[in-house]
Amino acid sequence: MSSLRVEPVVTDSFGIEPALRDDTLSIKLSGTGDMAAAPSLGICLKALQAEVMRLSINLVEFDVRALYFLNSSCLKAFISFIFGVAGQGMKCKVQFITDARLGWQRRSLTALERMSPDSVSIADA
Repeated sequence: MSSLRVEPVVTDSFGIEPALRDDTLSIKLSGTGDMAAAPSLGICLKALQAEVMRLSINLVEFDVRALYFLNSSCLKAFISFIFGVAGQGMKCKVQFITDARLGWQRRSLTALERMSPDSVSIADA
């Protein structure tokens, strides 16, 4: 499998670390997903969507355990990613890994799971 063509994003308050492991694309998010982070997240997710297509990725894991806030603009970026991948005919699964101690994570992401129950799941770690 080819190497990933998406670089990590690091700002003062937000981070995105993509990694490729076999046929799984793992993305660790950290910090605060606020209005300042939304543009970086949107751009990165568009690039990751292209990588899912190019590499025929079967599973995308978003590890949000180190994320301490996620606003609606960031949620919209995830919706665009999920439906963008599905719109290309890919059967890619998307899993969000949450911190069970941070109940807001599951509550916020449940909307994504309900919008696309065949492809989106949430797992507490």
